[in-house]
Order: sequence, then C-alpha cells, then structure tokens
Amino acid sequence: MAPVPPLLAVTALLLALPLGSAAGDLHPVVLVPGYGSNRLEAALTAAYEPPAPACAAGADRQGWWFPLWPNHTATRDASQVPCFADQMSLVYDAGADDYRNADGVATRVPSFGSARALIGWDQLVRQLEGMGYRDGETLLAAPYDFRYAVAPRGHPSAVGGRYFRDLGRLIRASRRRRGRPAIVVAHSFGCALTYQFLLSRPLPWRRRYVKHVVFLGSALGGFAPGMYGLSAGIDYGLQGVTRSAMLRLARSQQSALWRLPTPLVFGDRPLAVTRSGTYTARNMSGFLEAIGFPDGVRPYETRVLPMWEALPPPMVPVTSVIGVGIRTPETYVFGTDGFEGEPEVVYGDGDGDINLVSMAAVDDWAGVEGQAMEVVRLPGVHHGGFFSVDSAVERVVDEIRKAGGGSIELDRKFSI
Repeated sequence: MAPVPPLLAVTALLLALPLGSAAGDLHPVVLVPGYGSNRLEAALTAAYEPPAPACAAGADRQGWWFPLWPNHTATRDASQVPCFADQMSLVYDAGADDYRNADGVATRVPSFGSARALIGWDQLVRQLEGMGYRDGETLLAAPYDFRYAVAPRGHPSAVGGRYFRDLGRLIRASRRRRGRPAIVVAHSFGCALTYQFLLSRPLPWRRRYVKHVVFLGSALGGFAPGMYGLSAGIDYGLQGVTRSAMLRLARSQQSALWRLPTPLVFGDRPLAVTRSGTYTARNMSGFLEAIGFPDGVRPYETRVLPMWEALPPPMVPVTSVIGVGIRTPETYVFGTDGFEGEPEVVYGDGDGDINLVSMAAVDDWAGVEGQAMEVVRLPGVHHGGFFSVDSAVERVVDEIRKAGGGSIELDRKFSI
C-alpha cells in the first residue's frame, strides 16, 4: 500500500478531531519558518554519480532516506563535505525554465503540518502550548525546501507551486475544522513566501481563511548580505569547504536570488564597491556578471525581479515585528583582490542580518485604506532572537494573542 502523503495525513487528522477539544476557542496558528529552520531529507537513486570516493557508500544505499539538512554527518566527517555540497545543490534547467535536484538525488520535507518539525522554534512553541495550542490541531507548521522559491505568472515552478498548494490546503483545512480563520506567523524568508502566497490567492479567499499575519524579521526587499553570499558562497558552518563548493551551494539555489536587494526598496544606495565600479540594486545583473555568475542573470531578471517590482498590501491584517539597533552590513567595499578578497564592511541599522530599510518596506501599508497594519520595533533583538530572547519570545506570543482577539491566560508551567 502506498504511503499517505504528509499533507493528506495532516488534513485527515484535522477533519477527524472531535469538536470541543482543548483550545477549541483559539484561532489556528500556522507557522512558516525562515530559511534555516526547515529540515530536509534526501535519498539517492541509480542515476546518482558520487563526486568523491567517500560518497560511494551513500550511493550504495539507494532509496534510503537520510538527513540532508541539518547534516551532522558532514559536520563531523570532512570527507562527507563534497557529498553534502553535491546533494544539496540544485540545477537550473534553462530549457525547462525551472530548478530541480541534481541527477540521482530525491528530496523531501518531513513532518509537514507539525510544529515539531521546525528547527529553533521550541521556546515559542512551548509558550503557545501554554496558551492551550496543540501541535497538529490548532498549532500547525508549513516547512518547505528552502533551496527553492516560486516564480511569476508564465514561468514554471514545480516545487514552489506545490508548496503554495500545500500551504493553502493546510490553512483551509484548519478553518473548516475549527470554524475560525488562521493566524499565520512567518519568519525571515518565510515572510517573503507568505507574502507572495497571499497575493497569489483571491482577496475573498484571503479574508475568509486568514485572520491575521504576523511577520517576524521580514525581508520583502531583499538585503545587502544576500549579495555577499553570492560573491563569497555559503559554507553552512562546515569545515574544509572549498570556495568552489561554497559558490555552487549558494548560486545553484533559487532562493539565493530572492535575497538580493530590490530596486524598489534599495534604490541607488551603494551596496558593493570595487575598484572598477559601484553596484546598486538597479544594476544587479551587472553585479552577477562581475562576480562570475552570468548564468544567474536570466533567472534573476525573469523569475525574481517581476515579483518584487511593487509591494501591494495583502489586505489582511498584518503585524510586522522587527529587531532594530544592531549593526547590519549595508555596503561591501572590495579591495585589490576584487570579489575573491575579504571586503571592508560599512554597517547600518537592522537586526544583524536584515537591513532596516528592507524590514521597513511594509510600513507604508499603514496608510492604505482597508489595510490594518501595526509595526513593532524591538531594540537590540537579533534576526534569530524572536525564538531565543525571553522578552522577544513573550512579545511575539503577545502579538499572536492580540491577533486572535482574545485575552488568553498563559499556563505558567510552560512559561519561560
């Protein structure tokens, strides 16, 4: 018998729950994590060609699912780093105009629907459980394959499109069972995905199924460190990763292009300065050429830019919670070694990862008729502090409580 797809299992669970169970008066909460809070599993097929001898052992166990991210094996064993880099990378198929896994690699996101699937959210989840929320019932999560994104109308996006359908079904099923629209809580890259998801749904659907959206550290206009990631690569905290492997990890991922600062938000601000010129968000294609990534120009111009040419309000209530007052890279100044050298960094305001100008891009929604909007600034809270700083966690929980319109008391046995 074929296994039940994760989404169908979650939907069946929601519809089978008895009425009047614990937390029956709560609006369902759906968590959409940031980039690094998702788990990813992989399996190898007969088509996989190991890039190094150490990868051959894994190739022999075809069909066996193993943790791809986080990958503790590669962390402990340097010989596995080339395997990780190869299996984690995507391929942009120019003919199909879409991204896919490397040949012979299958991937999946485990435990869709469960908050237990998220990395680093434990403290916030415990607080919500103290309010009466129950994992898989009124507390749901929508993890995703963070290497991918979605594409504008007219361009295929198999993985991203499937995720949007799954997210829509999860939100819809929670409403049908509980009789109440959901509160969607998103962090970082999850904010960008959630925003584009909302725009992809008709306004009546949004208003019927989504009561409120809480953005944590949103980056709807990209961010300056996204440029550095593409020029220097990503090492994922692993030891002994070669520069070529880091560049492949960064540049093969569709989501990496979404991190680039957008002209709408960053305008003519100098973001990367070299001996030969200055690059702004208006010359991002030139930047990609200059760092030796010409293959990124077409997908950037056709699959990314069109989605961020404007930031129309989603017309459902939004609370944007951001960290401020932390030095955040704003401009990278490269010396005689060009993009291969370590740049001097000019800092500005933000949460340490995301520039304030990007997080504040949604502030103008407050002036749009029919768009309920609140911005909450948390001084000194880093980009990941929403889940680790006690005062920040409590503030996020309070915003979720207010979004539900209730005065739910926190069960102190779960308090921080």
